Amino acid sequence: MEKILNRPLDFYLKWLASFTALLHVYLTAHDIYPYYKFSGLANAGMWIWLSIIWREPSLIILNIIMAAIYIHGIFV
Repeated sequence: MEKILNRPLDFYLKWLASFTALLHVYLTAHDIYPYYKFSGLANAGMWIWLSIIWREPSLIILNIIMAAIYIHGIFV
């Protein structure tokens, strides 16, 4: 049990982001409006955080653009 609890933050964050990605795909596939927009934004936010932890500029830029698109879609 101790091995599970002594994992770094990115371990838990990547699993939470993966679960959120699956939730987003489900909501989008079933056209559950407007929740799929918010789940996509939350997912992009988590991946931005992970990308910063991992120091991956390509993922940071990709997810910032994706988050901007979701924000635009929410307010338009």
